[in-house]
Amino acid sequence: MTVADNGSILGTCPFCRAAVPESSLHLEYKVQTERTVYAECPGCREIIRPE
Repeated sequence: MTVADNGSILGTCPFCRAAVPESSLHLEYKVQTERTVYAECPGCREIIRPE
């Protein structure tokens, strides 16, 4: 999973396994060294936590 440059992929949807692009990002936060992101899956249109 990477969020480095334009066109990068955040990960895959845990439900439909679609690739989730960085442009679908809705929320990102860090707690100490752990980063959590939530994005809209382009496949099933749900807000998910990419794997």
